[in-house]
Amino acid sequence: MAEAVAGPLRRGLLVYNPQAGGARRVDVAGIVARAAARNLELLALPTERARHATELVAARLGDALDLVAVAGGDGTVGEVAEALLGTDVPIAILPTGTANVVAREYGIGRTLAEAERTLTSPGRRPITVWHAAGRTSLIGAGVGFDARVMKNVVPWLKRAFGRTGIGWTATLEWLKYEFPEIEVTGIRADGAAFTVRATFVLAANTRRYGGDPILSPYADPENDLLDLVLFASHSRGTLARWYGRLSRGRAAHLDVEGCSRLAVRSFSARSLAGYELDVQVDGDAVTTTPFEMGAAAGRVRLVVPEAGASTRIE
Repeated sequence: MAEAVAGPLRRGLLVYNPQAGGARRVDVAGIVARAAARNLELLALPTERARHATELVAARLGDALDLVAVAGGDGTVGEVAEALLGTDVPIAILPTGTANVVAREYGIGRTLAEAERTLTSPGRRPITVWHAAGRTSLIGAGVGFDARVMKNVVPWLKRAFGRTGIGWTATLEWLKYEFPEIEVTGIRADGAAFTVRATFVLAANTRRYGGDPILSPYADPENDLLDLVLFASHSRGTLARWYGRLSRGRAAHLDVEGCSRLAVRSFSARSLAGYELDVQVDGDAVTTTPFEMGAAAGRVRLVVPEAGASTRIE
């Protein structure tokens, strides 16, 4: 048990997803007890279905909350962010999902134990919230290849092996990918309209993608821009090299032939292939083309280690 800490009593919620990647091993009672020893009283609330986290938090916004802790994956964090838009209540992430992109992006901790120590940190940083396909996005979206992978991934493989299980499906889909033409239109960072074509499209709010790999070092989750990464090649070998370089974490994939990037305020994508294409939002295949995303919906605040706090809190 953590040693008691002097100070005023603070109150919050602990929203947890029992179905998240590592959540079955989470000691919810232990988290609550350790937080109480640090003068943080948490009411534990399990989620039971999609978007339930939004409902749980919204129903308790009148309770003078100091924070909402989230033990779950990026999807659950996004649902809580939806409820907290327009408030000053921060989110404390306790990562138990498969990729935990937001927690990695903000240096919150790679393990639950590391993140738990951040619960009482005074550090705060904002993250921009986007709406797409009827849900909240904190990470970004993809049209084409990676969305097809996430749609077809075998659930038990993902649960049992995490990103390795997803990799098996990615190999099978790579062998079948037909590089369909996608038309992308929207508004650039400077306010001008644009139209481009690609065979695979990714939109980044965070720099990270699927874990540690850096999809775009130019993405800034604290501003009102998305960084579009556009893959225009029709070569299966080039796509393999692109992912190989992406996995090294140094953004070398952006130099692959046929790859480009563009900072945008909003964009839409439509299939020119004669059939609709899968779309993923924050790693979940949730819709098909036509698809649009932006403008930014606002910001919420995250509890971060004090050393990582930003002076740009909005």
